[in-house]
Order: sequence, then C-alpha cells, then structure tokens
Amino acid sequence: MKLSLSNSKNFSKFSIPSKKKIIEALGLIEEKFENSAGKSVNIKFCKIDEISALNKEFRKKDTPTNVLSFYPESNFLIDQGFLGEIAICPQIIDEEAKKFGKSFESRLYHLIIHAVLHLLGFSHENMHNRKKMESIEKELMQKLNFADPYVY
Repeated sequence: MKLSLSNSKNFSKFSIPSKKKIIEALGLIEEKFENSAGKSVNIKFCKIDEISALNKEFRKKDTPTNVLSFYPESNFLIDQGFLGEIAICPQIIDEEAKKFGKSFESRLYHLIIHAVLHLLGFSHENMHNRKKMESIEKELMQKLNFADPYVY
C-alpha cells in the first residue's frame, strides 16, 4: 500500500511514527485484504480546530474527533488506485491514550487501522459489523505487538 503523509503543524510533542512504521501496519492490511493491494492512502495529521471543522462539515457534528476517513470523490481516483484520505488528530489521540491507559503509539496505530478498514468498506453501525471490525483490529494490533485495543 502506498502512503503519503502531511502535517498541519509540527507535532514534536507527539511521537508521530515514521512513514516506514505506518507502511508496516498498512502492509498487514494489504496481506489480509487483496482488494487493498497497491492502493494508496493519504494521512493528514491535524490540529483540533481542523479536525473539528472537518467533522462539522462532513458529519454535521460540531465537536472534535480522533479520526475521519474520506472516500475518493471520483471514480477516476478509485480507478487509479486511490483508497482515500484519513484525517487524524494527535492531540485527541494522546488524550484518549491517557484516558484508556494505552500508549500514544498503540492508540495511533489502532485508529489508523480503524480508518483504513472504513475505507475498505467496513462499518460498525450494527453489532455484527462492529464485532467483525473489532476482531480484525485486534488481530492486526497483535501482529504489531500491541495489546487488545478494546481492553481498558
């Protein structure tokens, strides 16, 4: 899976993993799901005000959130192998990691995996889909040597 990263500002306070480490996580997804092979994804690390604005515009929720996934807007991009974009907020992830007793890195990888699964069509809108998605997240996190992301 191909990856591009961008930052809206310097997040030196947060331990943003290297592109190589994120590609490792994406590689596990690619191994599991053939339909993701060779696709590209963009990840943008956002400030709270940016992710809040995106959440308000696209989900009609006037509050910050940890991560958002965006599907390509045109069939051309899909045909060119573009899986989608992810907006992720390190500050919120850091707060959640502390709240849930997780490391920042564990929470970050979990949410990147979660977001990519959404781009692949997974949902957690009902209990059956939620359990399936969580099972995949747990499996991939274990392969990255992280604990179950749903045990707090």
